[in-house]
Amino acid sequence: MIFKISVRVDLGRDLGQNFGSLFEATDSQGRVIAGAGFLGAFNTESRSDRRVLNFFIKPGKQPETQVERLPRANDDGGVYLHAFDDKTFARSRGGKDPHLRVWDPKARNWVIDEATLPLSIHVGDGVLTSTSGRVTYRDRTLLELGPDQGILGETYYANGCFILHQRFPDSTPKIDRLVACPWTPDGPSKIDLAQGRVQEMDASHPMVVYAYGQLGQDILAATNTGGVYAFDGERWRILYERPDKNVSFQVYSMINYYDRLLLGQYPTGELYEFDGKELILHKGWPPVMPGVSGRAREAQTTAIYGGDLYVGVWPWAEVWRYDGADWSLAHRMFTHPELTDAVTHPYEAECTKLEIVLNQWGQRVTSMIPSGDALYVSTSAKGSAPYEPRFGFLTDEQQKDYGAIYRLARPGHLSVHTDWKAGPTTFEWTITQDQMRVSQDGRLLGSAPVSPDLTERLALKEISWGKGVYGGFRGEIVEKTIQREEK
Repeated sequence: MIFKISVRVDLGRDLGQNFGSLFEATDSQGRVIAGAGFLGAFNTESRSDRRVLNFFIKPGKQPETQVERLPRANDDGGVYLHAFDDKTFARSRGGKDPHLRVWDPKARNWVIDEATLPLSIHVGDGVLTSTSGRVTYRDRTLLELGPDQGILGETYYANGCFILHQRFPDSTPKIDRLVACPWTPDGPSKIDLAQGRVQEMDASHPMVVYAYGQLGQDILAATNTGGVYAFDGERWRILYERPDKNVSFQVYSMINYYDRLLLGQYPTGELYEFDGKELILHKGWPPVMPGVSGRAREAQTTAIYGGDLYVGVWPWAEVWRYDGADWSLAHRMFTHPELTDAVTHPYEAECTKLEIVLNQWGQRVTSMIPSGDALYVSTSAKGSAPYEPRFGFLTDEQQKDYGAIYRLARPGHLSVHTDWKAGPTTFEWTITQDQMRVSQDGRLLGSAPVSPDLTERLALKEISWGKGVYGGFRGEIVEKTIQREEK
């Protein structure tokens, strides 16, 4: 054994909060070398699985990332992944294939799943779902919009507030609003719109909430029409509304990272930070890949894997890694076309010649899902529409790169699905020379192999409890112990 860390925690009432970090360890130079916590991320349409606990160790020298291409989920030109109930799901957005599919790791293929409702989340000992104008919990209806109550759009649950996008596209004038309704699993059986706090928004263009997030008591919502709004439990406030309606500004991703909430946006592809008061732009987070244009960039996806921050950037499908000090290009998800800064997007000239949208064959990184010892990454064109023969400038193999799914892996990471416990529960992390393990209340949740050269210099000096890369812990630490190998 190199070390064993045990933490007994009480997660408290589950009110949809991101639970955050359980611990983070540093060496004698103050370098982060290990940690564990619950990822709090939202990418385009899906929230990270609230039940997944992530454990990482960080070697002194970064090991090479292994990239494995998995079978396709469908024939559409784009695919989006999300995690739920210890499974990874795939579906397209706006493509021709309507099916939700689940990854079968034994058969190594994607299987149609007609039972699971997309984008469901665990809350307490039940499942919260929103679909087709109806919200359910434990299979009972919490909210169902009537014919005069508009259309139910994107939803989010945090801090005891159910946030919904409510729109009235047929009204004159059109109405678009965010509504924050109080609701708890152990409270009223219904969500009451009459008790909701409303934020009216510009309805002159069709509106979608691309990303939600939370920091402390603040819940953030960001729209495709250039608005970022925060709800503190009592009132809404406007953090940003684009001053020029002819200039796009869109937030696609939010992630808790230490004591801040990061927002990935278009058109610079850089990250904003929300510190609880305002939005602050981090220039060069991430950088521009050498050889391409710095225009019209979009940080669509974010994740934390191996203790590092990962960002996926359009239009050249760049995956960047930030280790807390420096940015490095982890991988480019396409090998074509050749890099150039003469145009903004891949295949602009070819699309223009066909008189179609010039960035239709730009390259997205649509999802990044930590699962087991790997990071699952998916790609897309601008939309998910399938390939057509008229796009003959792409070879058969090149067109199949759109909608591809990859498994990226490097030693030192393990994500496991935990059980919900009302009251205290104990998590235990063990590192030996050749294995990392996670247990809950004495039951092994998962393990992953590691090499001795990864662990031989792993010497813990200081441990921060309830703090780390996944944000501050939103529960109570009841008891903690650590056992180190004697040198």
